[in-house]
Amino acid sequence: MLDSSAMSTFVLVHGAWQSSGTWDLLSPLLKEHGHRVITPILRGLGKDQSHLTSDVTLLQHVEDVSTELASVGDKAVLVGHSYAGMVISGAVESHPTKIQRLIFLDAFIPEDGQCVMDLLPPQICALFRKVAREHGDGWRLPGGEDQLDLWGLKSGETRDFVRERLCDFSLRCFEEPLPLRENRRASIPATFVSCVAEEYPARPFFEPFAKKARAYGWQVNEVHTGHDCHAERPGEIANILLSAAAGS
Repeated sequence: MLDSSAMSTFVLVHGAWQSSGTWDLLSPLLKEHGHRVITPILRGLGKDQSHLTSDVTLLQHVEDVSTELASVGDKAVLVGHSYAGMVISGAVESHPTKIQRLIFLDAFIPEDGQCVMDLLPPQICALFRKVAREHGDGWRLPGGEDQLDLWGLKSGETRDFVRERLCDFSLRCFEEPLPLRENRRASIPATFVSCVAEEYPARPFFEPFAKKARAYGWQVNEVHTGHDCHAERPGEIANILLSAAAGS
């Protein structure tokens, strides 16, 4: 175990349609090195999915993570996967002094006033609205095999692992703009992990954010996985997170 001076606190924030259980393969690898791991429960998702309603918002998810950050004694490495790029960007605005480093795992990087639907191709936005209209009372987006396909998960243990942790999501969270007026994210060291497997359907949606990260001068790591890199290759992602936390 590392001495306490070398220990970090990792706050791991999951993406849409997923739960805090999505980190079950990665968390133990960080803890083995003596680090603390916090996996916030986002309102209406995962263990709280019985409370998912059309009133659940992106800003509530930002609040859920901000509450965890406020309880951290020192600074934390804040990690966001996919949709959680929005969440951690929002959390930085309220608690910039609590964050040691930001890590975006194949995640959205929004600007002030943008919502997820501003960051996705129009045809995907239209599809999500159609699914919500036809299967979710205009707002609910059911989790299922379509998401697993989109994320590039092949049949096998990893796809089964992610499937077991799926939950429904709300279109409202994708439609809500995120205020980032102070742009406090710009003052925090950041890393972007880009998932670049060849047969990964959602890859074109997230490639622009890898490009944006490079333009910002962030560290960018490429991994040859689909979207759920932390489930496909937890060891590789753990090493990236550990190196980022060490500042290397």
